[in-house]
Amino acid sequence: MKLTYRGVVYNYNPQPLNLNNSHPTTTELKFRGNEYSTNLPAANLPAAVEAPVEAAAVATPVAAPVATVSIQEQARELMMSHHKMVKRRQQVMLSRLAANVGLNPDTTSQYWGHIQGKVQPGFWESYDRSHASIS
Repeated sequence: MKLTYRGVVYNYNPQPLNLNNSHPTTTELKFRGNEYSTNLPAANLPAAVEAPVEAAAVATPVAAPVATVSIQEQARELMMSHHKMVKRRQQVMLSRLAANVGLNPDTTSQYWGHIQGKVQPGFWESYDRSHASIS
């Protein structure tokens, strides 16, 4: 059978199916004008290949059980990473502002107005994770 696909011409000669006469019928079956039979294709099982199996000389190591992390620890890690992210953003904004004013940004990168673990509330509100960033 000669076929053409996107300008490429090739010959397609499919191998005939071996049917096993699983459901022989005496009636003529048609679907949308095409005849078909209910026989299933015969199963062509591949030849079994026997290969020698070599046992491993070294026993596989057993992994130690993974320690579970508590919910409180996960919440603490999330809060700390968010706090570090806000701190990094504040430092970047400070160094950009210093560069715009004409100061040395290397000097301002050492400054952090961190007093008793508190971050300015304006930064928490504007840099918090939002539903828009997740979507």
